[in-house]
Amino acid sequence: MARRKSVADLEELVKIKRAQTAARLAHKTDNPTPYTPKKDEDYTDLYYLDPLDNERQLKVIVGNGTLALWGGLAATGLTAAPIVGKAVVDILKGNKIPLVKVRWYFGDETAVVVPASALHGRWVKFYDLKSGQFFHQIPFVEPGLTPDLHSTIVAFKSKLNTVGEKDKIIGAKGRAELVIGYGNSYVTLAREKA
Repeated sequence: MARRKSVADLEELVKIKRAQTAARLAHKTDNPTPYTPKKDEDYTDLYYLDPLDNERQLKVIVGNGTLALWGGLAATGLTAAPIVGKAVVDILKGNKIPLVKVRWYFGDETAVVVPASALHGRWVKFYDLKSGQFFHQIPFVEPGLTPDLHSTIVAFKSKLNTVGEKDKIIGAKGRAELVIGYGNSYVTLAREKA
């Protein structure tokens, strides 16, 4: 059982956190990052057959770099054109329709120890920069006209249980999760790590 923190310990933690917050604010003020708009040609509209309702197809916007990292259009189960006879729903910000997504990061063999600074404490970084991003996510579904959650989980595991694919996508220290949800509310369906 852990010991309780004394008032002096708690006051010391509060002092450290306040100093870190002040340092972050000063750093943000001294080093403003310029806004760089994302170009429309960096994204593609794709169609996703909903595994929860096979009569509904969802129109999603996917980054071309992330699509290439995962292995292209065929590897995601998405289609470039809508299927005839299926209702199309445009997924916009604020929609409450749950999506099945893969979230992953590529981890390099040598973890980087980030030393403590005024902004943060010491921590270990396992993820690595790939295609201009550290973390990636993409809608994912089992290909076919009748996908369901079970077959989507099996497709996810079979893709990442191939040695070449696993090394290419998540590397030696990476992690990938198959999740379902919307906004910031997600449930993990499956997880693979190196």
